[in-house]
Amino acid sequence: MAILIEGIPVIYQYPILPTGCEATALTMLLRFAGLEIENTEVAHALPKVPLPRQVEGKMAGGNPNKGFVGDPFTKESFGVFHAPIAKLLDHYLPGRAVDLSAGTIEELFEVLEGGRPVIVWATLRLQAGQVTDVWYDEAGTEVQWISPQHCMLMVGYDQEHVILNDPDTGNRELYPRDLFVKRWELLGRQAVTVKE
Repeated sequence: MAILIEGIPVIYQYPILPTGCEATALTMLLRFAGLEIENTEVAHALPKVPLPRQVEGKMAGGNPNKGFVGDPFTKESFGVFHAPIAKLLDHYLPGRAVDLSAGTIEELFEVLEGGRPVIVWATLRLQAGQVTDVWYDEAGTEVQWISPQHCMLMVGYDQEHVILNDPDTGNRELYPRDLFVKRWELLGRQAVTVKE
């Protein structure tokens, strides 16, 4: 079985959005859905939360489940997880956001078979990931940041590969399927798509 959704141009995130892979992946999905929009506009629209900093002897900062930690226009920032991305997608296309997070890879493949691409979180070029930063949000919840975290748009798969529009390379990439699944699971099986 091989699936490829054609006609979704890859958007390169650099140099304007050094940490804007999520905004760029969302922009590709929005364009697939028929919205003419730039990744810089999406990046500006993302809710922002504070960067981690020392407060009374421990690191305190924003939660990527609530908004973008930092600013996607700067290198010194972190990123954002599935819930704020799904919420922003719903803002642009009301009622059409589908958060597939915590599902299975087979569920993502079914969505691709139905002709819809999926935003996915993994690691940059599928490198080994590790926790590099730990901080606490305003509610006292521990945030563990895995680097090098990366977000892409999945547009297809075959027996051995997943096919991803990668904002980091500016190309459509074939990455090993089994390795991708490991990295996707490491990042919490996050995935967002759009309803027809």
